[in-house]
Amino acid sequence: MKESSIALITVLFNSEKHLPLFFQCLGQQTDKDFIVIIIDNASNDSSLILARTLAKENSVRCEFIENGTNLGIATGNNQGVERARESGVRRVVLINNDISCDNYLIAKIRERAIDSDFPAWTCLSYRGDTQERWFGGGYLSWWRARGIHYDQLISERITEPTVITYAPTCLMYLKMEVFEKIGLMDDKYFVYYDDTDFCKRMMDVGITLTYDPTVSFRHYVGGSSGGEFSPFSLRINTRNKFYYIDKHYRTSIRWLIKGIAILSKLMQMLDKRRRGPIWEGMREAFKGV
Repeated sequence: MKESSIALITVLFNSEKHLPLFFQCLGQQTDKDFIVIIIDNASNDSSLILARTLAKENSVRCEFIENGTNLGIATGNNQGVERARESGVRRVVLINNDISCDNYLIAKIRERAIDSDFPAWTCLSYRGDTQERWFGGGYLSWWRARGIHYDQLISERITEPTVITYAPTCLMYLKMEVFEKIGLMDDKYFVYYDDTDFCKRMMDVGITLTYDPTVSFRHYVGGSSGGEFSPFSLRINTRNKFYYIDKHYRTSIRWLIKGIAILSKLMQMLDKRRRGPIWEGMREAFKGV
């Protein structure tokens, strides 16, 4: 790998429809001092072939890792981090490929995150092509055992960089020292809650996560998982919630938090469309799958 100051890490799984816009945005960056490490999780479509083609067409420097099976987003990100570390890159950006951005995103990351020496940094994201804020800051909820996005009104009041306790990893800048201090992402999550777990571990050792509302991008949510309420997403989210509770809560209060989680899931199961996937996720959680 030719030396770069920043490595962008993105994981493919049936990501074909989002890749043209993703590579177009990267190719138009004014700051070219970055490399993209692309991990393909055995996509069933032409994601990998298309990514190679688009990288050349848009003059985006890439390294590719091909997995023989779908190892999940957490493992894919870990593979990218390890590749960056082996190559001497000390700054990484975990980034989804179902996003778009202006021509100055890398320059802004350098100015707002790197030059400020933040260990962990993220920014504002809009839902698709709307003005709805998909993520505008967030926090880890103790009693709900999950990461919460600030609502639109609270988010709009934040006008300068602010320390938060939760952000999704659809775009998160991290110094390599963060991984060296708390370890890689927990690959048992596969997908969903891996970001919540990572933020919790950062918070536990005092690593600050900064949210910057002056930088933004657009997130076309659910690019490869089918969306937040697909059967797959409902099942995995449910399973991983209970794994997160087991991992991060003391025995004395664990069953209280589990009880709250179970009640919440039972309420969600009143919707017949969600009942099967949520039940399957709970079954897997309590069997230790």
